[in-house]
Amino acid sequence: MAVFDIKNIPEESHSAAEKPLIMLVDDEVENLNVMRQLLAADFQVITGLSGHEAIDIINNMADPGEIQLIISDQRMPKMSGVEFLEQVADKIPETIRIILSAYSDTEVVIDSINRAKIYKFMTKPFDPAELSLTVKRGVEAFQMRRQLLEYSGQLEKLVTERTRELHKKNEELTQALNALEKLSLSDQLTGAYNRYFLEKFMPQEISQFKRSHKRRPAQNGYLGIMMIDIDHFKAINDSYGHEAGDKLLIRFTQILQNNCREEDWVVRWGGEEFVIIAKGLSLTNLQGLAERLRVKIESCPFNLGCRQPVLKTCSMGLVCFPFIRNNVNAFTWQQTLNLADLALYLAKNNGRNTWVSLYDKNINQDDSQYDNLMSNLKTLIQNNLISYHTPSPGQQLNF
Repeated sequence: MAVFDIKNIPEESHSAAEKPLIMLVDDEVENLNVMRQLLAADFQVITGLSGHEAIDIINNMADPGEIQLIISDQRMPKMSGVEFLEQVADKIPETIRIILSAYSDTEVVIDSINRAKIYKFMTKPFDPAELSLTVKRGVEAFQMRRQLLEYSGQLEKLVTERTRELHKKNEELTQALNALEKLSLSDQLTGAYNRYFLEKFMPQEISQFKRSHKRRPAQNGYLGIMMIDIDHFKAINDSYGHEAGDKLLIRFTQILQNNCREEDWVVRWGGEEFVIIAKGLSLTNLQGLAERLRVKIESCPFNLGCRQPVLKTCSMGLVCFPFIRNNVNAFTWQQTLNLADLALYLAKNNGRNTWVSLYDKNINQDDSQYDNLMSNLKTLIQNNLISYHTPSPGQQLNF
C-alpha cells in the first residue's frame, strides 16, 4: 500500500475541535503503521516514506505551518533525518522536530541538535508510552509557543496602536500648548503682543544683540525702543463708551503693525500704552519711524460707531539700546525702557502729538548714573551729557 497519497494532505481549514496535525517520516512502512496506530487516537497523522516525499507533501500544503510536530527516522536513503529536518527548520521553523535512530551515535546527536534544532533525540526500539508522552509534550510546547507568539503579536499590535494614539495625543497636546502659549503671549483685544511676551523674549533678544554687537559693533545698529501713548484716550471712553474705546485700540494697533516691519514687535503695554521694539535701526531711522507713525495716526479718521469719525493723536518717547553707545552693559533693557517712558512723559508735557528722542552724548557710566539720569535729566541735558530730538528742530523742552 502506497503511503504517499493526496488524502494524506489535510484540508485547508479545520475546526477548533480537530486533533493536532503531526507528520511521521520513515522508510519502513511497518514502523510508520506502528507509530500511526499508537498516535492516531490523539492526533491527525500524515506520513512520508522518505525525506523527499515528506518535503513534497509539505510543499503541496496550503498551510504547512499547521504541522505541529514531525518525527523522522535518521537513517533513510538519499536524505538523512537530520538533512530532512534541517530543511523543515527553514520552511516551518515553529514545528517541533524529533529524530528516531537505532544508533546512539554521539556525533549524530550533536549534529542533529546543531543543524536541525531538534526537540528530542530518541533511540530505536522506542518505548510506546515514552514516544506517546514525548509527542504530547512536544505538541503542548508547539501550542504554547504559538499562543505566546500570537499573544506577543497582539501585544505588539496593541503597543503600536497605543503608541500611535499616544503620538497623536502628544501632537494634539503640543498644538494645544502652542495655541495656549500664543494666546498667553497676545493681547486678547488687539492681537498685539502683550507685556508677558516682552518680558519673556526680550532677554533673549538682548543676549543675541550683545553677541552680534561684539562681533560687528559698527554694523549692528541698535534696538530701538519706543513707548507710545494715545492722547486723551480717557475722553473717548467718557464720551462714547468703552466699546468705542476698544475699537480705537484695535484700529490704532493695526496702524502700528502696518507701518512697522515684520521683524519688529508691537506690544500693548497696558491700557492705551504701547511699546515698539524696532530691531537693527540707527537712531535717525528710529526717529523717522516715529514721525511716520505720528503723521499716520494724526491723519487717520477712526470710525468708532459714532455719528462721525474721530481724529486722534499720540505721543512717543524714543531711546536706543544700548543707551550708552560704547557700553552695552551700562543699563538693562528694563532701565532702557524706563528711559523711553521718561521721554514719553516729556512728549506729553510738551503739547502731545509729538515724540521726544533721548540719546547719550558725552555721559560716562558709573554705578549711580541710572538713578542720576532718571532724577536729573534736565541738568544732564544742560551740561551737554544727554541730548534730545523732537519733530520741531530747536524746540526747547519743558521739564
